[in-house]
Amino acid sequence: MALAAESALAQDMPAYETGVRLAQRRGYDNAECYGRVFAKHAVVVEKPGGRRSWFAASTQAYNAEQQRRCGIDRLGDLRQRRQQPGPVTSQYRGGAYQAGLRIAASRGYSGAVAACFARVFANQASVGPSPLRAGRMTWGAYLTPSITGEMHRQCGISV
Repeated sequence: MALAAESALAQDMPAYETGVRLAQRRGYDNAECYGRVFAKHAVVVEKPGGRRSWFAASTQAYNAEQQRRCGIDRLGDLRQRRQQPGPVTSQYRGGAYQAGLRIAASRGYSGAVAACFARVFANQASVGPSPLRAGRMTWGAYLTPSITGEMHRQCGISV
């Protein structure tokens, strides 16, 4: 299993900065620490078309250092993201996650808790026509006992 530096060009961005941006996108609390550990383990990989990006292999040493130094459980996070598919198509999955992040922020959650909230929301959400904007879609998830239980079990929050 590997961690790719999503769309970051190695020639334009140092490995540390790439790691910090990855951590921020994923909602990790300690982004600077994640960036330092990522930079220590990252190598430049050339992609088709000549583009280069930073890549840190998901080795036991890398994952253990992220856990020990930064308190970030990469393997647990990756496991949760793999379990997400469910009823919403992958075309819309990123939108549900982003909607979940916005909802989490509006409720005062941030960092890893907000990211966890967004993952659970994305897994449970459904897309449908917006009642406020004609021709637009919106995300929704009812706070059923199963979703509130997942929020509590996975994220440690009560909704």
